[in-house]
Amino acid sequence: MTRLIARPKTVTVDLDPEPALTGQTAELVQLADHIVVENETESVQASAFLKRVQVLRRFVSGVYKTAKSPLADAKRRLDLQEKSLLDPLRRAESEVMGTILAFRNAEETRREDAAATALEATVVARLDGAAAPPGPVLPVVAPQTLVEGMISRSTWTASCIDLRKVVLAVAAQLLLDDETLAPTQVTRRWLANTCAPSPQASLDLLAISAPRLNALARALRHDLSVPGTAVQEHQQLVSRR
Repeated sequence: MTRLIARPKTVTVDLDPEPALTGQTAELVQLADHIVVENETESVQASAFLKRVQVLRRFVSGVYKTAKSPLADAKRRLDLQEKSLLDPLRRAESEVMGTILAFRNAEETRREDAAATALEATVVARLDGAAAPPGPVLPVVAPQTLVEGMISRSTWTASCIDLRKVVLAVAAQLLLDDETLAPTQVTRRWLANTCAPSPQASLDLLAISAPRLNALARALRHDLSVPGTAVQEHQQLVSRR
């Protein structure tokens, strides 16, 4: 039985700001609000003030960079430890998930094939005037919930495999939706005069909106039928806990 290790307690670090740095920062910021440059003398004075601001900014950055260095080293070590544990767990999760999904998909395929065979036998028997044969014993499909808290979930994505086909489909739909066009109005001359094509107007100027395309895939699933695109279903088993 797997023994779960208790999660470590959250550690918080409260660092009080350096009083001298706080005072100098507040002073310079207040003075900066009143800087006015209307002549050369004021420009020189403002540049001298700007130098003071930049020197203090670099000093503050150096102070906190030094202070954060041990924390950054600790974070890198923790990241490496986390990765050494998560990577094999993710591989194991993926392998087991793939095995279960392969079985479930194979069972579903066998069930569909058996149902199709039974339907075909019934049709043939009725055409021949014979009694319909008894239906086959169909394999039981695994339920959605495998064990308590574990469910099967599908996500849908779409990708562009031919940008030219997508562009032509969009352009054609725009023309079809334009009620001002007569059925025979779209000719090469009309395209040249109305759309003003140019050799510079290449497909390189266009890009598919992946978020919009994936939103269509999630909504329509296998019914998505935009030329030049492909839909993928990604199955996974997830724990609700």
